[in-house]
Amino acid sequence: MKKIHKCDYFELAVFCMDYHSGQWSRGYRIYCRLHVTRLTDAVIAECRDSEIYAYLVATYGDKV
Repeated sequence: MKKIHKCDYFELAVFCMDYHSGQWSRGYRIYCRLHVTRLTDAVIAECRDSEIYAYLVATYGDKV
């Protein structure tokens, strides 16, 4: 698995948006720090189909 690079921020943002466990969680803090503002429905759907997103869900889905 490759490291997450700057171009993968959208996948990380969508993952944190989907799996954070509340306003005070680590996942929510990461999401807020990414400052991603252009997440349209099409971009979110594309991110959810990516390899990076699948890896994040499998590895960290229950930890953010």
